[in-house]
Amino acid sequence: MNSTTVPRSRPLPLAALTLAALTLATLLSACSPGRDDRSADTTQAAADTALRDAMTASARAVQGTDLKADARWFTCPGGIGSRYSGGGVMTSPPGDRTDQLAAIRDAVLAAGFQDATQVDGYVTAQRNDVDVSIRFRLPDGSWTFSVLTRCHTYGGKDRARVKSSDRHVILP
Repeated sequence: MNSTTVPRSRPLPLAALTLAALTLATLLSACSPGRDDRSADTTQAAADTALRDAMTASARAVQGTDLKADARWFTCPGGIGSRYSGGGVMTSPPGDRTDQLAAIRDAVLAAGFQDATQVDGYVTAQRNDVDVSIRFRLPDGSWTFSVLTRCHTYGGKDRARVKSSDRHVILP
């Protein structure tokens, strides 16, 4: 019978164990869902106001009518946190859509938004960590608006609010 030498593993030095534990603790703390200082009411109000302001500024710019918008809370991808999202529609008289889009972009920026994209046929603007996107929808000839907040985590009474799927009418 032949004997083979099996290498013995050496115990890790204390410094390596300490470094590994510290790295693991840092990674876990970065992934743990904390709570935001901002209330769900504040996030929702900021998004509702942003969408309403963008739509009314756009309507004035292109003589838009029939403004309708709503939003609700959704769970963020991965299930960590919630975001408030929704959208709306507006009709406008016939005309050059490129000129109308330029007028809408100018009106939205004048309403206190920052230009977030320069994609042809599309406007995305931001205000107070709320994104509003606007584009023309050819099938029915309307302008569509969408609003989206960043993901936030909430506790207490806010948690129940963001877990509901109630639709909130913003306009008319």
